Formats: sequence, structure tokens, C-alpha cells
Amino acid sequence: MWSSPSSSSASSSSSRSSHAANSTGSHSSVSGDLRTRERSAITDLATETHTAKRTRSPHDMTAVAAQITTPTKSDKIECLVDGAMVHVVANHLKTSHPGMTLDAYRAKFPGAPVLSPYAELMLAQKQAEKAVTSTAAISTGTAAAGVFERRPMHEVFGVDASAPAVLNKRGQAIQVSCGKSLDASSQALVPEVDKNYIFDLELTKNILMGFEMGINVYLWGYHGTGKTSALEQVCARTNRPFLRVQHTINTEEAHLVGQYVVQDGATLFQPGPLMDAMLNGYIYCADEYDFAMPSVLSVYQPVLEGKSLVVKDAPPHLRVVKPHPNFRICATGNTNGSGDETGLYQGTQIQNAANYSRFGITCEVEYLEAKVETAIVASQAGLKKEDAAKIVKFANDVREAFKAGKVGATVSPRELISAGKIGIMKGSDYSAGMKLAFTNRLSRVDKKVIEEFAQRVFG
Repeated sequence: MWSSPSSSSASSSSSRSSHAANSTGSHSSVSGDLRTRERSAITDLATETHTAKRTRSPHDMTAVAAQITTPTKSDKIECLVDGAMVHVVANHLKTSHPGMTLDAYRAKFPGAPVLSPYAELMLAQKQAEKAVTSTAAISTGTAAAGVFERRPMHEVFGVDASAPAVLNKRGQAIQVSCGKSLDASSQALVPEVDKNYIFDLELTKNILMGFEMGINVYLWGYHGTGKTSALEQVCARTNRPFLRVQHTINTEEAHLVGQYVVQDGATLFQPGPLMDAMLNGYIYCADEYDFAMPSVLSVYQPVLEGKSLVVKDAPPHLRVVKPHPNFRICATGNTNGSGDETGLYQGTQIQNAANYSRFGITCEVEYLEAKVETAIVASQAGLKKEDAAKIVKFANDVREAFKAGKVGATVSPRELISAGKIGIMKGSDYSAGMKLAFTNRLSRVDKKVIEEFAQRVFG
């Protein structure tokens, strides 16, 4: 606790005496976090200095300063299991007492220290160095997300260079920003390129426009329409780190921004994925956005406005996080925030319109055209094109019936791909494949209607 200049020297002496007693007791606990103890000691010195100006000699002040010492390697603590002098009890238990966990040690010896003063000091220094490195990288624009180079869109996405969708109004190739010179940790977050993925070029351009201009993107639609895959594969082709975070009704603010955790007896602040993405310039995908509670999603609002994230409980160097220039935020959901109109997506919430208004680009992602979906099913399931066309014809019959209110469920491309793979294993019996991959999950009434569709298409 910080002392005021008017605090008595007696209370300061008492504080120092207590600190000295704790340091010398063989089984006494180390009092609090190292930085708290250092601040307390420095405050006491300040109080003594203030008093000394009036009452103490230079010799007395030297004696006060001498009481503030920096821990050394010789400042170890005793393991109460075997009396060994160590710096980190957890490490000693792993090597000498593998049958005892750190939790068991704490339960057996309540209040016993698990880190020596020297170990606490080293841990605090490492955290400080990491924070300084991160802050310096961001301020100089050389953080993890690297730099960009411009490349033609047709080259990046592997499409015909003469396709109108990849040309601008002047007939020139559209240029796309692609990341390069990423560090190892950022490169590890770049998704793998799916060579069989077929891009909806209009949707792809909308996503790219958001990334290029720093506009937040929200994609919504039925399950299996490829909302998250579209974002993921755009990042894969443009070499951008992609951090996907699932949302549920149990998602809390601390899960997103960070929280204090206990590691090896020390209390540390663990940054959340949102803070991580903002610091390092990642693409942050808030997946299943409409499953989270509106009160939790409000934490995103300043970030969606391009402003800093303020985490009042974080350490000083992480309390205000400014977005990296390469940071982008996007989200996906089965609804547009107005609630579930279909009855298919239990758990989705009616959301705050003010939050959703901060997404500058909103796209409803629908199922693909029959020829495109046929190509995807054929490539992903390893089918002949004519067999894939039958499966897609069945799917579109189901979707039309769903829109007309005749059945209560629709079918996604992932189920078609599964049905195709199963059908091959069953000797090209795609009706059986569809039953295992989709139909068996339906109500008895819907199942009867959809089996009639299957009979007409597959025979």
C-alpha cells in the first residue's frame, strides 16, 4: 500500500521489520507479488526520505536505503517435502517427486511459497521485456504481421486472367495486398491453402474490399454455405494470419480480452485472443457471433470503430491496446442479428442493432449455383461429375421445399460431400450415403418427404 509523506516513521519501520521477518523464516510464505513488495519498499524509502530531511542525518538515510535489496540466486526457498532448497517448487516436484502435483503440494502445505524471490524477479523481468518488445514493434510498424506486396487477383486466387470479375472498369487486373516477411508465430496462423476450394468471386471481392479499406465484414446465412471458409481461404491466399474465435452463450468478456491466471504459483495476466490479434496485426474472426450475449459483444464496439481496446484490469503496459495497422475484424453468424427466423438455429440471440451497425460490409451468403456446387462436391468427395450433379439436384429440391415450408430442415454442402464419400464406399449407392449423412437426423415427417426426393433423383 502506498504511504503518504505524512506517514509516521514508526509505521515504515514496522513494515520493514515485517518484510525482514518474512524473508528470514524458513517456512514462512513470500509476501505477495514481487512488484508489490518492491513498490511498498520504495514507498517506505520515500517516506523515510521525507522525514529525514527534517530529522535524520545522511548516515541514517544510507541505512534505510541499504534495507532495500535485490534478490540473488542464493535466495532460495525450502521444499517442504524433502527440505531441498530450490527456486521453483513445481520444477523440483517434477524431477524429484513426480507423484505429487503443485496443487497437491499447496493443499498439503497451505501458504508455503512456491517461487523464490529470485524466481519472481526473473519472471517479472521476462514479462517486462516481452511487453517492451511488443510495444516497440508496434510503434515502429515492424510487428508480427509483416509487410504487404501487391499482386494480381487472378494470380492470387488461381482464376482465368480474362475473367471479368478479376478486372477493374478499365480492363486492368485488380491488385490484391498479400502479406510477406511474417515471423514464425504469425506464419503459423496463416491457414493452409485448399487447392480444391472454389471461390465465389463477388463474395471474395467484398471480403477483400473490407480487408483493404479496413472495413469490418459480417457474413451470415444458413449453415454450410461457406461463410467461415470464405474468410479463411482469402487469408490463406493472401498470406494473412487468421485467428478464429468461437462464441457461445457462455462466452465472457475475459475470454476475449484476457484475464489473470496462476502459473507455477505466480499470478500473471494472460492476454485474450482479441488483444493478441490487435497487438500483432491478425485477421480476427468472431465466429458464431450471434450465439454470444449482447452484453458481452459490447466489448467489441470501440474496436469495431477502429479505436483502442481499454482493459481496466490489465497491467499498465496492456491497459490501452491500440490496433495494429494490419489488424482487421470480421464475424460470421447464422442470423443477421434480428433473431432466428427459421427455427433451425437454437441458441442464437436477438442482438443489439448498434453493435451490428458497426459492420460496414454485411453479406448474406447463400448456397452456391448448381454448377459451382457440383464442381465442389465432385472435387472434395472424389466423385464423377454426373454423380455429383445428382447429389446437388437432390440438395436443391430439399432447399426449395424448405423455403416453401414443406420441410423443417435444409442441407449443406458439407453433408453432400459426406454423402458422396459414403456413397462410394457403398458401391455408388448415394441414396444410402444421403441417409447416413443427412436424412437420419430429421423428424419422421420430414424424413418421409425427403426420402421421396431421394427416390426420384437416385432411383
